[in-house]
Amino acid sequence: MFENILTIYQKEYRQLKRDKLSLTAIILVPTMMLLLYGYALNFDVKHVKLGVLDESNTKQSRELTQKFFSTEYFDFAGVVPKESAINKFIQDGKGAAVLVIPRNYVKKILLDKSENVQVLLDGSNSNTATIIMGYVDGILQNYSADLTVKYMNQKGFPILGGAIDFRPRVYYNPGLKSMMYLVPGLVAFILMILTTIVPTISIVREKERGTIEHIMLAPVNPFQVIIGKALLYFILSLGATVMVLVTSVVLFNVPVRGNILLLAFTIILFLIAGLGIGILISTLVSTQQQGYLFASTLSNLPNMILSGFIYPISSMPIWLQGLTYFFPGRFFIAALRGILLKGAGFTDIYDQILPLLFFAIAIPALASWRLSRKGI
Repeated sequence: MFENILTIYQKEYRQLKRDKLSLTAIILVPTMMLLLYGYALNFDVKHVKLGVLDESNTKQSRELTQKFFSTEYFDFAGVVPKESAINKFIQDGKGAAVLVIPRNYVKKILLDKSENVQVLLDGSNSNTATIIMGYVDGILQNYSADLTVKYMNQKGFPILGGAIDFRPRVYYNPGLKSMMYLVPGLVAFILMILTTIVPTISIVREKERGTIEHIMLAPVNPFQVIIGKALLYFILSLGATVMVLVTSVVLFNVPVRGNILLLAFTIILFLIAGLGIGILISTLVSTQQQGYLFASTLSNLPNMILSGFIYPISSMPIWLQGLTYFFPGRFFIAALRGILLKGAGFTDIYDQILPLLFFAIAIPALASWRLSRKGI
């Protein structure tokens, strides 16, 4: 049995060794994809271009304006001369928002009256606009509280105790960097591409050339064929995983707070499941184009969209949430985030590990059954 597996492995190794382009792609592409997606895919909204229409033009209005530009969230985009120019200012892309301070701003403040301050937003990107609204609300709330305290002091009123002193403390990601959330998902997405598309294309290429028939005529069973063909890609995928994780730690400061052995076990389960999917797809198609299309459509895209990588599963419709349970990426990303960011142990994420274990057993078994019934 082991001799047959080793023979098939050696054949795959010699064939891949002659294919310099594929070998280079397997080694370098995962890290390059991590760098590309890692720097380009960022949900942090900072340095928003903010225009200012200051009809008051007083010391107090300039003080309010400075509250916005003293943070990293807003950059000064220019002065809007009049109210009728606001629409064109935003439409031309000069700014994503405009702060409007009315003419009677100081007069009402000095008379201890409330005054409306308006912020007009570009809502074409609803997610960005919602985040900007949160920034604006926080800045204005703090400024309003400062004015209240200042007013109380001027009038000689004591500041009563018992007020709520809000001091949030964020666990696992104190800087609230979206990269900490995205990188584990990127690792899963990259590994799924590596373990499904590459083996599928390799096996189907042999099918097109007719060399796969020689293997099937040999005295080997389908399970040995699957192990022999998957072993090389499993080793290469492990090496790529190490490179991707090291790059994540060094360049993106992603911590590894959990147990290394548990991390390795989780990755191995996911790689086995992914390789099983790749081999299963190769038994269903007859050309490389079909293999690439099936691997992308049935595996990689769902694992990107339905895994919680970008879109929270809890925000999806109930029927779509149920569909996510059919893809191993959902469980792998949750387990990876738990191990890397939270330092979770097995008892914390066993409900993610056990489904991965099921996929790692069931998918290769299904591929073996398909191979024994229909052949490659």
